[in-house]
Amino acid sequence: METAAAIAGRPAKRREQRDATRARILLAAVTVLIEQGVAGTTTLEVQQRSGVGRGTLLHHFPTHADLLSATVAELVRRNEASVLRGYAAAGPGVDPLAHAVLALASAAESPSYLAELELWAVARTNHNLHAALRIAEREARAERDRVLARLFAPVADRPGCASVVVLSLEFVRGLAVSGVLRTNPAQRHALLHHWIRAAELLLDQSVPEGSPCITS
Repeated sequence: METAAAIAGRPAKRREQRDATRARILLAAVTVLIEQGVAGTTTLEVQQRSGVGRGTLLHHFPTHADLLSATVAELVRRNEASVLRGYAAAGPGVDPLAHAVLALASAAESPSYLAELELWAVARTNHNLHAALRIAEREARAERDRVLARLFAPVADRPGCASVVVLSLEFVRGLAVSGVLRTNPAQRHALLHHWIRAAELLLDQSVPEGSPCITS
């Protein structure tokens, strides 16, 4: 006969099992997304990779858009970890602005970063995915902002820092997209250092009063 404690513990055990199943499905989805892209990340493929039944997968992720958007948190976690690894790898005496921009650019070459950008591109014509991604990206923003604050902390007191952070993000996204078809490391290196020089000038430029708040 079960004890009262065992009976009371059933809901917690069920939650643990449910969370473990969800995590297994998400790990499979992220792996497939990175390996095969959005087109290859079908519910059937994720179901087979995760070893769950179709009913279980649909219980956790009722639509394909729900499944894809749920991968964002893990992709962001991997991307930010990649940024911090690149940041920590720099030697002493590195210019702080160059240090931050190059760490972002290095992470933008990672498979997880490109997978996240692919989701953005597909969302252009997929309204359900677009709506789900906007929510997922908003929820992931706090962690991303913490990482950016750490990277750009040495120049945070300069008036144009907020603009430089946002523009640097946009710049490395553009490089990442271009890099899908163009593989010219020398040109990429030159463009990055041109941007760093331009950003150094922008750091001392105040945002005009009345301008809309710049956000990432």
